[in-house]
Amino acid sequence: MARFLSPEWFDELEAAVGSGEPGSPLPTEGLSEEGPGAQPGLVVEVVVTNTPEGEVRYQVVVEGTRVLVRSPRAAPRTAQVRLSGDYATMAGIASGELSALDALSHGRTRVSGDISTLSVHPSRLGGLDLLPPVLRASTTF
Repeated sequence: MARFLSPEWFDELEAAVGSGEPGSPLPTEGLSEEGPGAQPGLVVEVVVTNTPEGEVRYQVVVEGTRVLVRSPRAAPRTAQVRLSGDYATMAGIASGELSALDALSHGRTRVSGDISTLSVHPSRLGGLDLLPPVLRASTTF
């Protein structure tokens, strides 16, 4: 069992959902298809402080119907939005013990950058689970 956000955990994420280039695609049920009125891609940088490895940064990229997690080893893209929080909070969200909305409303996470881009992608982001159930079951937090 890999610890949440450790290098081994990112390896297990890639193995659980397939290897993308250069990220791991997440399940995309409910994402809108690309089409004539399709919105541009979205890059969210996730910054987690106070992890056992120190600060961990990775990216969630939405491109059409694909959602990729770009591990800290991948070259970063320019992010429109940054989501940040401490390890305990992000682990609570990932484990399902804490809702992202509660964490945000109680000041345990912060969102910065061009927040208006999030409103352009609600159908792509709503209900997206950033941790596949098979990986959640084998992750230590």
